[in-house]
Amino acid sequence: MSGRACGRIVSGDIPESDRRRAYYYSLMPNLLLSLHPDYVNYYLLAPVDVRRTRVESEWLFHPETLADTANNIKDAIEFWDLTNRQDWDIVERSQLGIGSRRYEPGPYSPRESVPAAWDREYLRLMGRG
Repeated sequence: MSGRACGRIVSGDIPESDRRRAYYYSLMPNLLLSLHPDYVNYYLLAPVDVRRTRVESEWLFHPETLADTANNIKDAIEFWDLTNRQDWDIVERSQLGIGSRRYEPGPYSPRESVPAAWDREYLRLMGRG
């Protein structure tokens, strides 16, 4: 994992300053979208039961990136595999705590705006928000 671009960088009408940024979007009810200068990564979430969710992920690269063996798309995939495994560990441990009879929900950190937004939208959909 070098931290360098994995392939062809987006160009066109995109400002130069945005060609080095990643943007993350959360679309209810089940899509997480990561836009990077050189690829797109998305996750589809499908509830299995009250304690389990199936997550499907896909990486999208420009065809020229895939055709050129000098590009290293494995960097992006390895980075997100590592990051996701760390996140899954946190989520699994949190789920154990939430399942406890003694669990009391607390406030989100200001840095947790996306999970808080998902909670609000879920409550709205259930007629409770």
